[in-house]
Amino acid sequence: MITVSNHGAIQVIHVESQIVDSRIAGAIRQTVAGMVPPHQLFVIEFGKTNLIDSGGLAGLVMLQKFIKNNGCRLNLCHLTKTVMSVFQMTRMDKVFVLADTLDNALNNLNAG
Repeated sequence: MITVSNHGAIQVIHVESQIVDSRIAGAIRQTVAGMVPPHQLFVIEFGKTNLIDSGGLAGLVMLQKFIKNNGCRLNLCHLTKTVMSVFQMTRMDKVFVLADTLDNALNNLNAG
């Protein structure tokens, strides 16, 4: 399940699922795609997610490509230790902008 909140010009997608697989990543992608344009700044918050499988990671990579192709910016935040280790092992921590808290992600996007 996914919910969206508005923080000024930034749209925050809250992932309520413990596991992010290709189905959840697809739902995130569709949610973001439905908001572009006019919105260009996005944060995905993973505070409740304990696992991202290969399909979920692939879906997030496709989302990142969509974001860049549309002149948008994306930060990911609240990655649990397990999820962070997946990003580090796959070197996706070099592909995505990661923040420890939602406030840090918002500040990063607001700073330009």
